[in-house]
Amino acid sequence: MSEQQGYHGGGGYGTPPQHPYGQGNPYQQPAPYQQNPYQQQDPYQQNPYAQPVPPQPVLPQPVSPQYAPPPRAPLQPAPAQQAPAPQTPGGNPGGFPGPEPRRSRTAVLLQFTFQWIYAPLWIAALAALIALLLWAGGGGPSGPDSDAWLKVNRSFIPPRRLKAELTGRPEDWERYVAPILERRIRSAEAEYAAGAGDVAADLSRAMGVRLAVRLYRGLGAAGVVRLAERYGWHGVADGGDRNHVRLGRRFPAPAQIHAPGPQDPPAAPGTPWGPRPGRFALLLPVILVLQVVYVPVYCLSTFWLDRTEPDYWDRWGARWAVGPRAFWAELTGGAAAWDRHVRRILARDIRQDAARDKGPDRGVVAADGTFVRRIRINLATYRGAGAQQVLRIAAEHGWHLDPAYTPQPEVCVRLCRTDRATPAQAPA
Repeated sequence: MSEQQGYHGGGGYGTPPQHPYGQGNPYQQPAPYQQNPYQQQDPYQQNPYAQPVPPQPVLPQPVSPQYAPPPRAPLQPAPAQQAPAPQTPGGNPGGFPGPEPRRSRTAVLLQFTFQWIYAPLWIAALAALIALLLWAGGGGPSGPDSDAWLKVNRSFIPPRRLKAELTGRPEDWERYVAPILERRIRSAEAEYAAGAGDVAADLSRAMGVRLAVRLYRGLGAAGVVRLAERYGWHGVADGGDRNHVRLGRRFPAPAQIHAPGPQDPPAAPGTPWGPRPGRFALLLPVILVLQVVYVPVYCLSTFWLDRTEPDYWDRWGARWAVGPRAFWAELTGGAAAWDRHVRRILARDIRQDAARDKGPDRGVVAADGTFVRRIRINLATYRGAGAQQVLRIAAEHGWHLDPAYTPQPEVCVRLCRTDRATPAQAPA
């Protein structure tokens, strides 16, 4: 059979069969109505008066709650992966050890009992040794380099600590160390207000506090850091020293400094930056003679006492003492005498500061090798001249008011000057 052979007159294999009654293929699609005169006609082109219809906004159609898709929750950022806190051998985070091993109750009771005997003997021996050193002068025996042998309180157990040593409970240690920590922190903050602290490059100042392990043995350094955070302080790593815990806090630089410039008009007498009222002239010779006696007594009586103001000596000395160089200027009250006295003291302090070694311990060293020198002029130096006169004379030597400290012209004037370190001392 040839390939042209079909079935019932079909066109060959693969051709749809024709209907036997000649009515065509019922599955074939009918031809479009070509005779429709309106097909493929644009009504807007036929109507010359028709206007284009602007596009209408598509309004959302209401959807039945049954078929509505569930609401999608807002995307939340993935939590950042935080580095795990460093762990110590004791298992405490932050790098600070936990409670130390308890001491033997027998040893604690024996030390508490016998300390009332050896502590007075220790103090008497120290007094005798100091008297021997003073009597022998430079040729006498010399003590050790460390002053640990002078700290009698280090081997003394106060009654308030006895309960914590015997029980070893952290809550008892916390009740004991909390007042001590608060007192140390308040004292450090008072020292900061008086001008203490290490000045940083951004003019902020850092203060530090250190506690010995005997004060927090059952609480641990981590517990002390937790208590310090209540006051805004934080723990400082000390290179694995388990005998002490260090705390620190950085205070920002003063936001604004209100002070007159060296070229401003002189401040009025009695104002903070103007001349201060002088003391009674007839009283000055008496103060000059008697201070030889009562100044050493004052120093010895206040050596072991905690004062609320660390610069109390400067305030007290400005009232009840007079320097031999300032005696004539204060006795006469002349502006020329005070000017000579201020220039003499300022030149002496600048000369002494220049003789000191240059380095990071003398100021903040910048990348270009510059650092800041700082000196302090007390009230007794410029009482009759005024603090503004100090600024005027200091400006002649390139010194100006230190912006790292809040000005206190009624107590002192702090000055600074940018200097350049030697190449060997400049940072790499």
